[in-house]
This record gives sequence, C-alpha cells and structure tokens, in this order.
Amino acid sequence: MEYYVLTVLVLAIILLLIRIVRYDVVGLIVMVLLIVGGIISPEKALAFIGSTTVVVLGSVMVISKVLEESGFLDKLAEELDKVFRNEYVLLLIIMLIVSLLSGFMSDVALVSIFIPFMYAVSRSHNKKLSKYLLPLSYAAILGGRYTIFGTSTNLIIDQLWYERFGRYLPIFQFLNIGLAIILASIPALLLIYLLLPNRESVITSVDDLKIGEYVVEAQVGEDCELIGKTRREVEREYGIKIRSILPRRLSRSGRIHGGVTLIMEVPVDKLPIISSIKGGLALVPQSTQIEGKDVIEALITSSSTIINYTISDLDVLNKYGVKIVGISAGGDRRIYGRISHVVLRPGDALLLMGSEESIAKFMSDYGLVPLRTRGAKLFDVRKGAVSIAVLLGATLASLLGANIALAFLTGGIIILMLSGAVNYRRIYQYVDWSVLIFIASFLSLGYAMSSSGLSTVIASVLPKSLIVLFLITAIIANFVNNVSAATIMTPIALTYPNPPLLAVTVVAMASTTTFLTPFSHPANLLVYNPGNYRPRDYLIMGTILLVLTLIITLLFTHAI
Repeated sequence: MEYYVLTVLVLAIILLLIRIVRYDVVGLIVMVLLIVGGIISPEKALAFIGSTTVVVLGSVMVISKVLEESGFLDKLAEELDKVFRNEYVLLLIIMLIVSLLSGFMSDVALVSIFIPFMYAVSRSHNKKLSKYLLPLSYAAILGGRYTIFGTSTNLIIDQLWYERFGRYLPIFQFLNIGLAIILASIPALLLIYLLLPNRESVITSVDDLKIGEYVVEAQVGEDCELIGKTRREVEREYGIKIRSILPRRLSRSGRIHGGVTLIMEVPVDKLPIISSIKGGLALVPQSTQIEGKDVIEALITSSSTIINYTISDLDVLNKYGVKIVGISAGGDRRIYGRISHVVLRPGDALLLMGSEESIAKFMSDYGLVPLRTRGAKLFDVRKGAVSIAVLLGATLASLLGANIALAFLTGGIIILMLSGAVNYRRIYQYVDWSVLIFIASFLSLGYAMSSSGLSTVIASVLPKSLIVLFLITAIIANFVNNVSAATIMTPIALTYPNPPLLAVTVVAMASTTTFLTPFSHPANLLVYNPGNYRPRDYLIMGTILLVLTLIITLLFTHAI
C-alpha cells in the first residue's frame, strides 16, 4: 500500500514539474488513482470537495473580490500618498499594510491594486518601477500566514490536522510567529528595495502599464497605403517591427502586396495608428459581431485555465464577442507565425478588444489578471463597508466558537448577496474553481499518505530536524507549488513527536516562502515583466527573506 501511494506521489510531482497537464487535472488524476487503488473510498475523496478548507477558501475569494471592486484599497493608497511624503516611510507603511491585509484577502488582488500606486511613487521620486514591485509582491506573500484562512496552505494544514486529531486549529494559531515574520521582514523589504537595480522598464505612463510590446496579426487590404512599401520603410514610418509576411512566397520581393498578412510587433499605444492606416489594415480576427472598442491587457498567471491551449482552441470571439488581437510571449519565446497557433504559457499577456463587460467575463472565466489600468475605480462605500463587515464578522464568529465554514459561507455569500453588494450571478465568477478542485483532490493525497503509513516511512528516513523539514518544504513550495508542499509535508510533520504542532508550524511557515522564482507564486509572476526583473533577482532577494523566515521559525519552535 505504501509503495502504491509513493508511486502516485512521485507521478504527481513529475506532472506538476513538467507542466504538460494543468494542475487541477493532475489533482483529479491523483484522486482517481487513489480510489482505483483502494487507498481511499470514493465517499471520503468526494467529501474533501465539500470540506471546510474548500468552503472557507471559496468564500474568502468572493469577499476578497467584492472588497477589491469597491475601490476601498485604491482610495486608501491615494490617501497614504497625500499623508506620507518621505519615500522610505511611505514604503514601510505600504509594505506593512499589504502584509496585514494579505491575511484576509487575495495576494494577487492586493498586488494588482497597488501596482499603479507604486508606479505613481516611482514617478514622484524619480526611480524605476523595478525598485518597488518585487518588495510589493513579497509583502503580499509574507502576510497571509498569520491567519488560517489567509493562505490556501494553512487551510490545507488545518484540514489534515482535523483528519488526524478530530479538531480544527484556531484561526490565529500562527498569529505570533506570523506577525513576528512580518515585522522582521519589513526592514528586509526596505533592504531589498535598496539592493534592487534601478532598471529601465517598459512603462512610460500609468495608462501604458503593460507586459511589453505585442505581436499582432493584420491583413493588408487591396487598397492599403502600405502596398508597394518595403518592410523597413513601414517599420521606420510607423514605429513597429514586422516579424514576418504571410504567405512567405509573396514577401521575397521585399515589398508588401495586397492580401498578405503581416505579423507585427506593436507597442499598445501604436495600435490606434495601425488600425487607422488608409485603405484597410484589418486586425485578425476580423468580425462585425464585436461590440465596444475597449482594449485591455491581461496576464496569464500560473493559475489561469488557458495554459497549454492555443488562441484558436478558445474560440473567444464566438463565445464572448472578444477579440484577442495581440500576444506578448513571456520568457525568450519569439513569435513569427499566426498568433492563433501560439500555445499559451504562464507569463504571456493578451491584448483583448471588445466591450468592457465581455472582456471582464472572459478574464474572470479563465483566471486572467488585468494589467492595463483604466483610471481610478469609483469608491463604492456600501460595497466596501459590507465586505469589510462580513469579513470581520465571520472571523469574530469563528473565534466565538461558530463553525468556520458556516461563518464564512454565511458572511461571504449570503450576506453579501442579500445586502446587494454582489449580484448572485457574479458569485460563481469570483471563485477560482480550478484552485478549489486542485486543493480538494490533493487533500486525498495527504490523507492517503497518513492512512497508508507512507508519511511514517518517509519520516523515519529523514532526520528529525526541523531545519531539514523547513528546507525540504521550501524547495517543494518554490519549484513545484505551495499546495503540494503543504499536502506532502504536513502528514510527515504530524509524525514528529512531542508535540507535532511545532513541526506543523514549520511546514506552515516554509510552504509560504515562495520567493525564489518568478513562477512560484502568481504575485511574483504578475510583477515579473512590468518590473523588468531577471530570475536571479528573485533568487538573490528571495533568499534574504527565506533565511530570515527560517531563523524566526526556528526561534519560535525552540529549534535553535
């Protein structure tokens, strides 16, 4: 039995590392294999889908999204900028606020909200955005650990603790160590700000906050003014780069012909100029069905559900009335052919055109993060007040002994809906279902490791060292993902003697140290290209925070 579970565990890690299958599908494969192998019953596996972990996390997603839409945090950022004029004081205050808020709402939402604010700070102090965005991302990641529901890893640990001992951990079980890490890390974030290079970025204004230049596909009309011009003439005149001309046999003369398709690299601010070229240069796909002229930039994060699909697979125009008119490929990938055939990866950005409502629905359904700011949000006092009230109310009710799942489900869903703060149809759009499915299915693996005795076997091989436990968990968190780290290492920590809570605390702190790579956390990925960072920036700066977190964790667990 132990060997079968070990085989499933190794298979899951390999699939998550090579990323050829989406992570939620990996979770479902793991769950099915455990059921087929007789390790866990179908009833027990399905029970995890309705577990406290899944219910609370889904509810927090809804509350967090409503708070984000209220404009409350945007207003807070504006007021802080007015009050604190000293750059260092302002940064310390912002890092502290983001860290504390992260214990109650989405890390990615916080970073997304504060990126435009950080750009304004960089402009006012004549610095580049690269100085500010990585500390912002790290601050959001640091904060979630001090509440049970502040990060998915703590909720997983809580559920596995319940499976073992029949009771849940208190909401603020990790409050002392979590706050200690936050307070110790704020000066470290300021040090990271000082160490980061003042690197030139692609940003020229708040309205141009984006990944970079986009590859677009446009068809040349028979009367287009580009006909007869050479590639170089067009590039000089319009400030673009033509990567290729399709079909290639028509480009041998070096001049542009009617009916050809141009694959161009275009800054987003040049798009109106390109689309208004006389005689017709039509962006592909062409359609008369599209409504609206809004142009939005959207980031594909590691949790987006369109990874490994092509644009043509998605059929966005027919389903949503939205055009994907451009793509900015992450990493060193180059695009020379039709953009509809490009396989989408984390770190890519899409240029979307259509009505704002249609684009929002498409982005919500597929887990995309908006990059392009559209001015300040309207400050909805009622929506902000209700979302904060239900968050505090659910927390207080849980502290007073109410079931945490019931408290957050009632506050996160029912009260928000009855108050009119959110339309019931949009609640389903606010929930990242792929994340919930992944966590629910992976909880089966954690349970199987304990019930089969595999966690005991692995623990007997590893030295009973909290340092080793921390480092292994941190490595898995940074190079596989944090959910896997918590799921795999918590059953092992539960075998530690007198008391196992110390080892569980180590896992809780280590599984949230996702600082070392751009792809270890969606917040890191969100700032990667706007800040013009390099992988070594994450490795060097992240190591500072990882070592600091390790030292504080070992001090609190009396390991040193």
